[in-house]
Amino acid sequence: MACVTKLAKFVIGGLLGSFAISASLPLIAAERNDIKSCYEFAKIDPSTATSVPGRHLFVAIDGTFSPDLNIKQSVHEKVHLFLQPGDKITIISFSAYVKDYYTDVLFSGRLDTNIADRDDVSKKNLMTFDSCMNKQTQFVKTKIDAHIKHAFKPDDVDLPKTEILSNLSQVIAPQVAADNEGRRVLLLVSDMVENSDVTSFYSKNALKVIAPEQEMQKITKANMLSDFKQADIYVLGAGWVPATSKGFRGGQVMLPLKQFWQQYFESSHAELKGFGQPVLMTDM
Repeated sequence: MACVTKLAKFVIGGLLGSFAISASLPLIAAERNDIKSCYEFAKIDPSTATSVPGRHLFVAIDGTFSPDLNIKQSVHEKVHLFLQPGDKITIISFSAYVKDYYTDVLFSGRLDTNIADRDDVSKKNLMTFDSCMNKQTQFVKTKIDAHIKHAFKPDDVDLPKTEILSNLSQVIAPQVAADNEGRRVLLLVSDMVENSDVTSFYSKNALKVIAPEQEMQKITKANMLSDFKQADIYVLGAGWVPATSKGFRGGQVMLPLKQFWQQYFESSHAELKGFGQPVLMTDM
């Protein structure tokens, strides 16, 4: 029983560490690990771990966005379908710079891989390691689901501004670019409708037909382009229509919206590989 208690404390300890770090955005997410290593706990040399290609999934959720349950559930499903042993994951909530709603790195860590040659490890250490790995898997799933759930805007909160561009350039892109090992994937969960001092895609409380080239000129002049260092971008939630919004978002408004974001990410050294309107149909 004492061994289980010790293991639980070790795994859950990653959560306590995240509280101390998450309030400081200048700390790049790639430098932190909220997931306790089972190699450390079982006293096994980490160099014995199975080597896998590096992958880092960034999940950036628009905190001014509150879609229906089906859209929210699809975020959980996409993340869990993607993650494999050895992957890193970072969850970021971004908002509109208003009281009580801030941009923050909620969770970041790397999952362990299995031992490459288990015959070289004692039976006792293997049992400890396997038990820790099972708990690590459940810990990561629980934390991911909790952070995704709480990153969305509550239905009863009104946040009129949507600062997507400034958050991408000032917070999200630097986090993504800081990890230069392997494949980097950004799952951007938002309706992708900018409504800030730089530009607004709304007119009379409805999404307007934007001119992508003109919008690109505005954000270039405002120094709002980013550098994602050739990351892959997937959008989930684009064009989602809240109950308070007027009109139907058909092809006339959605095509220019997609064209704008394609140009933006291309100019920001990234590739838009999936644009869910609002459901993301492709795998990451």
